[in-house]
Amino acid sequence: MRCVRMLPSAAFLLLVLCVCGAMARGQQQSTAQAPTFQVTSKLVFLDVTVLDKKGRPVVTGLTKDDFLITEDKRPQRIFSFEAPDAHTLAPTARDENPDGKAPVTILVLDELNSAWQDFAYIRWEAKRYLDSQPKELRSLTELMVVGNQSLELVEGYTRDRDELLRALAHIPPSLPYKQMNASFVGERIQQSFDALEQIALENQGIQGRKNILWLGHGGPGINTGFLPAGISTPLLQYAHSVTNMLVDARITLFVMYPGLSVHQSSFTVSTMDSVVDPGNNDLFGPNGDINFGVFADETGGKLFFNRNDVDGEMREAERIGSEYYTLTYQPHGGDDDGRFRRIRITMLDPNLRAVTKIGYYAPDPKAGADPLQQRIQSLMEAVQARVPFDALHLSLSDVLRHPDAQTAEVILQVAPKELHWLPEDEGKSYARLLVSIAALNGRRDIVRMRALTETFTAVTQDTSLIDQQLPLTIDVTISTSKKTQSIRIAVETEKGGRVGAVEVNRARLEAAPAAPTPEPHLAAPRQGGRMAATQPPR
Repeated sequence: MRCVRMLPSAAFLLLVLCVCGAMARGQQQSTAQAPTFQVTSKLVFLDVTVLDKKGRPVVTGLTKDDFLITEDKRPQRIFSFEAPDAHTLAPTARDENPDGKAPVTILVLDELNSAWQDFAYIRWEAKRYLDSQPKELRSLTELMVVGNQSLELVEGYTRDRDELLRALAHIPPSLPYKQMNASFVGERIQQSFDALEQIALENQGIQGRKNILWLGHGGPGINTGFLPAGISTPLLQYAHSVTNMLVDARITLFVMYPGLSVHQSSFTVSTMDSVVDPGNNDLFGPNGDINFGVFADETGGKLFFNRNDVDGEMREAERIGSEYYTLTYQPHGGDDDGRFRRIRITMLDPNLRAVTKIGYYAPDPKAGADPLQQRIQSLMEAVQARVPFDALHLSLSDVLRHPDAQTAEVILQVAPKELHWLPEDEGKSYARLLVSIAALNGRRDIVRMRALTETFTAVTQDTSLIDQQLPLTIDVTISTSKKTQSIRIAVETEKGGRVGAVEVNRARLEAAPAAPTPEPHLAAPRQGGRMAATQPPR
């Protein structure tokens, strides 16, 4: 396998420092690895693309007897089998997938890792792709953006092409300052991994296959062989955890590079295009590479590069992601040792080739629960719940409408004494909150969503003085649509796990005063390359 060729040594040193700092501040979120894949109790779902010698999908004429599944060379009994014609969405289905057999599509625009001119090109190609689709899409599709600070669900699952086009048109412009500054490389890796985790968590409750069409390069690539063990080990463990979450959620990743010329040696060759067999090797093994091309291979997807027709790549990925067989098996054999489990499918006909997930990581009883996954999951539950959450006391300060951008701005306040303050350099303190804001429809399904981190700083480490300060402001904006019946904001303290929630109903939204969308504000990075929304108590 040909993999990422990495940065010069000076940049490596900078990357190590960034990753160390990000991990320390994130409370080792990338070191705690509790695979969601429970090998002894769950069926393994394999969504399998079968290709002939010319690389064309084979969609008819095969039965389960044409497939042989092995896991770490141990034959596995096929539990169930579905042909491609079972994965068609009923014509009457609008915003839901009743039987869960049809695939869904997740369009992700990568603003975090794209130069501004590349992102403009990505948006244009995404529009071309949607313009080429029928007014009623063949699969349920949602639109997301990975930005400088957060992953945002811009439009929830819908078959209405025009709704997606309207949402795409109202994505606000933003300067990709993290992509422009090498000091943010560590944060970009972490945010990109977090985005995949959040997408997996969001879609775990949805049956069937999910195809991510990721427009952009994904997180920066890194070769762990050049890093000390204290950095490479948690990075690899984090990659293992993300892989398991994607596999568990039945997600396949397709990555589309923008139309810039890149060398094939700069990433992992996609197994979709290559007869190269990785053998029993863990693609994220020791001294291996971490990049989105590897995630594509691990999940049975494809990496597209050196092509200018991103819209054509999207159509190809959508076709591949809808023409597949589904096989299941219940693993037997093997130890719960946290090691990579290699899945192979051999076709009875030697002229055919099967492409699917390469494998997963066995449970590791020594690994603790991942606090980041737990916090994300609790926030997603809180943001959809009807019950109040008041362990963290929040007050609603104001609600504004921005008709020019079809967004709503919600301003909350929280007392400093409610937060958990930690000491920082130069006699300062900081407190960090995880914030999730969702637009809900009448069934309380999430139609729009954002998740971000809010960090406050104080110029003292004396908590008694901090507690006397004026309330702190949390200002969040989310796009709305005609489906939006309420907006709910859930906030959790990074330390202590206290959760508060505030909900704004449709009547309050419609009665809110209208105001022009504020001009984008770019916060200056603090020393060490750390970027956060900062607000010292007055």
